[in-house]
Amino acid sequence: MRVDNLIVGGGLAGTTIAAYLRERGEEFLLIEASPRLGGKIETRLTNEACFEFGPNSFTNQSDEILRLLELLGMKDEILEAAPAASNRYIVKGGRLVRLPSKPQEMLTTRALSLPGRLRFIAEAFHVPKKKEAEESIRAFFTRHFGREVADRFADPFVSGIYAGDASQLSLEEAMPTMAAAERQCRSLIRYLLSQRKTAKAVPKSYELKQGLESLFHRAQERLGAERFRFGEEILEMAPERSGVKVLTNRGAYEAGTAYLTVPAYAAAPILKKNFSDLAEDLSRIDYAPVVTVHLRVPRSESFPFDGFGVLIPSMEKRRVLGVLWNSSVFPSLFPDRDHHYVTVYAGGVRDRKIVDAEESAIRSLVSDEVKDLFSLRESPSVLQLRRHLRAIPQYVLGYGKILHSIRGHLSRLPSLKLAGNYLGGVSMPKTVAQAAGLVSH
Repeated sequence: MRVDNLIVGGGLAGTTIAAYLRERGEEFLLIEASPRLGGKIETRLTNEACFEFGPNSFTNQSDEILRLLELLGMKDEILEAAPAASNRYIVKGGRLVRLPSKPQEMLTTRALSLPGRLRFIAEAFHVPKKKEAEESIRAFFTRHFGREVADRFADPFVSGIYAGDASQLSLEEAMPTMAAAERQCRSLIRYLLSQRKTAKAVPKSYELKQGLESLFHRAQERLGAERFRFGEEILEMAPERSGVKVLTNRGAYEAGTAYLTVPAYAAAPILKKNFSDLAEDLSRIDYAPVVTVHLRVPRSESFPFDGFGVLIPSMEKRRVLGVLWNSSVFPSLFPDRDHHYVTVYAGGVRDRKIVDAEESAIRSLVSDEVKDLFSLRESPSVLQLRRHLRAIPQYVLGYGKILHSIRGHLSRLPSLKLAGNYLGGVSMPKTVAQAAGLVSH
């Protein structure tokens, strides 16, 4: 079968490409091995609550994700986070401490000691030179703001976004805006002050009225169900003069352009036979495991859960990465007014083994952690649990070289394009932006 554009993978990147191709008036066929679109984005709606098993929200940090929702006729489906979402916390010495939401609050925050606050302020006047050609996120924050800021702020932030280790992730690849800011102005404090009148507002968090997975249901409706094929597994790809040949468990396709949008670990075996060097690069990309656990807490408990959630620095030696307070962030998605609903994330590179533990052990561990963290009288109810053995790609030191090599291979293969959160950032907006860019160019 001959197709102009063949999209392999029905996650966020593949669905974005489909929508953008359709807008340009181009035909496509999308094939997905599973029986549904969405990939790791999965929603379960009940009469009481909305459970997200992958990402819980997205931000407006790229125009492309808002454009995607517009193309799918979903602008009226967007929910903005409640004002309480501006309250974010970390754990310090076993207790929850509110993070500063404004620069001036850094002067008084209990999240840092007095020496830590003074060291933060000193960044405006002196920043040591970088010692290594490539710098980790932790080294960057230590150099600019001191060890306490690196341990209390950078470490849990990286755990919350990447489920990773700040001392192993590359600043240039994982946080490129920070690296660019330093190139423009050595002091980050001075840079932020210089940009205060022109910088965009702090990104806001959003959900959809029927959960994030509703994006994919709408995509099938708007783009045409006949353009999507499910339960079709890709076996291999091979170059040919007029494009790419794709062999599946149901037959073969000849594509003018093939978009491979599955995770790196799934793309590597597909390409191994005929694109061995590219496959080797993809196989080098590590993914952190994550366990997602949804819990319910009676509102009769004294803790108010009036915020976005809490992140936990590794120095606190706990078995969970953080807790998101879903029913406070998007209250309209939680009709049950007698309970709080929270999501716990565990695992990551900090604790890779937990994903292999017995479900009963994970449930007990998470329940005990939540009870202790929030000083609850009773153990919370564990409602849902989902293991992601390979959840989030790790943009580790040396990752730039891997990406450079991948792009070099692709520059010689104009009919093959790769998309996914291992290429341009792990967030939903960055994944959409990278995928949309393949169609726009």
